Amino acid sequence: MNKYVETDKGRIIRQFLGLYKQGHPEFYRLLVRMAELHDRKNAQYATSKDPLSNFRRCGKLCEKLIKVNNKPLAMALFYMSKQVDAVYEMVGENKKDTVEQLEDKLLDIAVYSLLCIILNKEGNM
Repeated sequence: MNKYVETDKGRIIRQFLGLYKQGHPEFYRLLVRMAELHDRKNAQYATSKDPLSNFRRCGKLCEKLIKVNNKPLAMALFYMSKQVDAVYEMVGENKKDTVEQLEDKLLDIAVYSLLCIILNKEGNM
């Protein structure tokens, strides 16, 4: 990021923090941190045209999970679908500057896969 944008961003944040006199100052600093995290993660998971596209895609993937009798298994599959969607975005959209790396996401999917096997076995006992 260039100095102009960083300086401008810092000035805007200071102005924002100066607007609020009541309440705990840390609350407003945390709001700024939340906005920064949201911005970074949204760039990783969503599209520029639809900042909620990741939720729409995962929603479609998970529609069938609502019918699953084994709710813990359904939940693990739901969480895994978020990781799969993230991989599709990273690979399909060639996103390189992401909060988490592709290998981390693939390992997450592998972990969820093993957990799903265990939950499926326990649900069928």
